[in-house]
Order: sequence, then structure tokens, then C-alpha cells
Amino acid sequence: MLSKEVDFDPREMRRRLDLNQQEFWSAVGVTQSGGSRYEQDRRIPKPVMELLRVRYQLGIRLEDITEENAIMVRAIAEGQLDTGILKQQLAQIDRVLRASQQLAHSASELSGAAEAVLGEREKQPIR
Repeated sequence: MLSKEVDFDPREMRRRLDLNQQEFWSAVGVTQSGGSRYEQDRRIPKPVMELLRVRYQLGIRLEDITEENAIMVRAIAEGQLDTGILKQQLAQIDRVLRASQQLAHSASELSGAAEAVLGEREKQPIR
């Protein structure tokens, strides 16, 4: 089991997200009727609570967890990776990529202009 404790009321979370029971509970593999029983103060097993935490507190869709990213998901779930820092780094990478694209576009325009100038020079008679 992962180390962080779930600290939310699933019913309240579902209502805040404006999801019906089917939508909310099926995202973690629980039937609507099972979710309804859990919402009626039936004890929710720790594994189900952990799935709720991963899906609704951490925002990780369970169907997106793969063998390749499972180690990272576990590190996020256990609090070993700060998603805020990851998001900041992703935003920075995005800014760098956009700036690179703009530079590439400018370089392409300059290259085209240089080719046009050179082409005109070749057409002019030598004196």
C-alpha cells in the first residue's frame, strides 16, 4: 500500500466534481451500486481509497498507468515526486520549444531571403 492517507470524503468529492455515481466510481473499477453502498457510510477498503486518491486527488487516470510509467506514478503517489515542480518544468520546456519553433521559422525566412538576393545577383551582368 502507498504511504499517503486519503483525506477526503468520496461523496463530497463526487458532488464537487459534478459526477454521477456511475461516472465517479467506474473510474476506479467500482460499480455504481458498490459506490452507493460506500457513500452510505459503508467502510471503503484501503485499496479502493488509494485508487480514489490516485484518480481524484492526484488527477491520474488509472487507464493511463502503464508498465512504462508505473514507477513514476508510484513515486508521485508516495510523495517522492512533486507534481508542482514537474508542471513548472513542463511549462519551461514548452516555452523553450515555442521559442525554438519561432527561431526556426525566422531562420527559414532569412534563408529564403538570402537565396532570393543571391539569385538576383546571378542574373545581373558582371561589369
